[in-house]
Amino acid sequence: MSSERHEQLEQMIDRSLAGAGTPEEELLVEEHVDACEACQEYLSASRRAIAGLNGFSFEAGPALNAKVAAAIRLRARELEGRRANARRWAGMSVVALVLTLVGSVVDLRVGHMAAGLFDLRPMEVRQGLLALWIVPSFGLLLLFPMLPLLAAKRYGKGRML
Repeated sequence: MSSERHEQLEQMIDRSLAGAGTPEEELLVEEHVDACEACQEYLSASRRAIAGLNGFSFEAGPALNAKVAAAIRLRARELEGRRANARRWAGMSVVALVLTLVGSVVDLRVGHMAAGLFDLRPMEVRQGLLALWIVPSFGLLLLFPMLPLLAAKRYGKGRML
């Protein structure tokens, strides 16, 4: 029997134990539990759990149900916003990487022209570009994806992504 079918039967067992099962479901559960050891164990564990609660129950009114539903919808919107934010930051990080690489290549080409123009050795220009452009650019590039996490931590919001 498929796991999906077992999940359906477990839900029927739960409804049956709660007194909300239909007569057809009750009969189906009874027949299935007689033949299925896993569902016998599930039924037994469920009965023990109910007995352990000693009849503890409460009624949730429509106002509480509405509050819970609103809280779930709000949380779903927050999570969707975080996903969109993560995609936006990932896109901006890729753009920063491309700009850093292109800028570094262009800077090295311009550096050769600057070396000839100012009568400098090409090695001195490369070292200057490495120290003043390429290393700081890559450092910022590595820091860039961490900015949302740092901002969330600073404002006490936990993980942002």
